[in-house]
Amino acid sequence: MKTILLTGGSGMIGRKLSDLLIEKGYQVIWLSRERHVNGSIPRYRWNYLKNEIDREALEQADVIIHLAGSNLGEEAWTRRKKQEIVESRVQTARLLLETIRSMPKKPESFISASAVGYYGMQTSDRIYSEEDLPAQNDFLSRTCKKWESAAFAFRDELGMRTVALRTAFVISKESDAFKRMSVPARFGLGAPLGSGRQYLPWIHLDDLCRIYLKTVEDSRMQGIYNAVSPQQITNAEFMKVLAKEMKRPFFIPRIPAFILRLFMGEVAGMILEGSRVSPQKIVDAGYQFLYPTAMEAIRSSL
Repeated sequence: MKTILLTGGSGMIGRKLSDLLIEKGYQVIWLSRERHVNGSIPRYRWNYLKNEIDREALEQADVIIHLAGSNLGEEAWTRRKKQEIVESRVQTARLLLETIRSMPKKPESFISASAVGYYGMQTSDRIYSEEDLPAQNDFLSRTCKKWESAAFAFRDELGMRTVALRTAFVISKESDAFKRMSVPARFGLGAPLGSGRQYLPWIHLDDLCRIYLKTVEDSRMQGIYNAVSPQQITNAEFMKVLAKEMKRPFFIPRIPAFILRLFMGEVAGMILEGSRVSPQKIVDAGYQFLYPTAMEAIRSSL
């Protein structure tokens, strides 16, 4: 069975995906801050800031899944934080690329995370597909473009099959972002955020991991895919469903955008803006969603 090398394996997606891959019979190894090869998941050391990497991990890998990246929403986007967000995605990919370039045997495939933020932090009536260019040149969109450019260097320079998954807001019991969004509703204060008219592209963690599994197993998959569920829902509609599933009241008076911007700064744009994103390409590739509606996804995650 193939060996799958994960970066960012200790994160929410990485842990869940590792369990799924092992369940399917794959050998899973991680690149991590510390070397520990005798655990249930062998870990090999790397440090992109020092340009250090354990080649032994790459020499074993048949497929690389690149999930590494500083959390987008955990703190304000200061100049230092923005640099960390970009470098933790782009520089890590470049370290992998340059190390693999010098290896006689290369992995078959490189699969990278990306984000629907590629399409820009803006609200419109447009339904975005993988062929569309971003409507705005904001920080998140620029970051995603650099992220994907680093990923597709594996295809363009090394001839490896490459896939990038533009990932939506992830719903899961394990998701800190989903937990934070649930807090007002939990205390009976559920309400739309900002105008509430912005769309909220989303996906359940189980579906996201199964899409990653499909990219590993389906060699016909190449290029960019939107990892987003079929139901296109506004923030107000999502918050109403959340409150209903939590059996809490839902308030029509919305939480003003200026309050969110006051406390969150530029990061608030990820919540206050959003357009519809189409999953048609991944559906056409044969993927069937476990959680096609927000109600089902939320219910399973509370």
